[in-house]
Amino acid sequence: MPHDAQPLGFVTLATITLLAAATIVAQTPPPRTVTTNNFYLAWDTGADAEAITTLRWLGGPNLTGSNNVDTCGNSTNDVEYFGNSEAPPDPQSGGLVLVGGGTVTPPGTLPWRGPFALPENLEVKVGSSSANCPPASVGIDVQTVYRFLDPRNSNRFAVQRVFDFKGVVFPFDFRPYIPRLSLAGGFTEVLYPTPAGTLETMNVYNCPSGCTGPQSAPGAAPLSPLWDPLQGWYAIHNPTTLQGVVVRRVASLDPQGHLTVPQLWIDNDQGSNTNASSFLLISPSGGFNGGLLTEVETFCFYDSTIWTPSLLPPPECRIPQISLFPWSLTFAAQAVGTSSAPLAATVKNVGATSVAIAKIVVSGEFSQTNDCPASLAPAAQCTITVVFTPTGAAIQSGTVSIIDALGSSPQSLALAGLGAAP
Repeated sequence: MPHDAQPLGFVTLATITLLAAATIVAQTPPPRTVTTNNFYLAWDTGADAEAITTLRWLGGPNLTGSNNVDTCGNSTNDVEYFGNSEAPPDPQSGGLVLVGGGTVTPPGTLPWRGPFALPENLEVKVGSSSANCPPASVGIDVQTVYRFLDPRNSNRFAVQRVFDFKGVVFPFDFRPYIPRLSLAGGFTEVLYPTPAGTLETMNVYNCPSGCTGPQSAPGAAPLSPLWDPLQGWYAIHNPTTLQGVVVRRVASLDPQGHLTVPQLWIDNDQGSNTNASSFLLISPSGGFNGGLLTEVETFCFYDSTIWTPSLLPPPECRIPQISLFPWSLTFAAQAVGTSSAPLAATVKNVGATSVAIAKIVVSGEFSQTNDCPASLAPAAQCTITVVFTPTGAAIQSGTVSIIDALGSSPQSLALAGLGAAP
């Protein structure tokens, strides 16, 4: 039988705790925190409504401490946070896409709420506007979803960012997300796969002004040996404690429907003594403009009991046996209160064994139908069809989650659309 599910509505978050099979998920705004069995995260309630000020993982405090930043992401102090995305031409200056509080007045009062995709999978959404941030990001809006996947036994969470370039031409490369880890704790290495089939270890101090590849970028040294973008991951590593985080991205399309060109950017942020390595998206011809771009990255935390560095990343950050094409669905502007034409994605089992599918659910202002069986045989495929029905004139994002028996479950299809005033 097909796995059908209806979209779940938003719930206003006061203090909410879910108990399911020893799983604990708690949210409290303010002071904007999420607590699961494996993570504690606290968001800034000051000038940058989105900056994560504290991240504690059971395996160790991988990121702690943040200073408030102003509404354009600037600070006169050292800044260690998840938050803003800087953009070349020279990555040390150039354009800036704000991912943070934006035009919120007063700062930090942006409503903070999210739907529960499943009792054990939580999504928290934060909207941003960069209209106050010259020169390049005027008119670019961003919606970020923090997705906590199966907190009962997972050492990962995902970040989905939807950038709305509207009519703005953004002719810069940019970093859509920066997982910064304090070098005071010794996170001095970046591990990454090369096209030659080896695992490279790069000390970030060898890249004081940034190293990038496979393509070069202004203001940065060429990365040698090259990073293999087909593998799509890298790790920030502490060689003393053997802790770190693997970051894996999902392939994405630019607003014109072309495959984005990712680079690995290895960087030592000298000002804050921070490992600022991240992915870098190369600007297409004519720049990013005229629509939505969705970037999804999964963060898999590890210590020596979870992962020994190798060409095969931790199970939760591996390329899954269930493949999706396309990797995300992006809907054109849709009048509020009306439903879009359907878009479809193909689900395929690329492994050698059958995969049991327990359920398929959708979040956000989307609905889905599918013809997926309870067991998907090797090489078999099925189709998920999604319809977008916005209730507000803004960026709307969501996810179709395929719950299966694989270690990387759920498999996620990112959804994005733009609600338009009727």
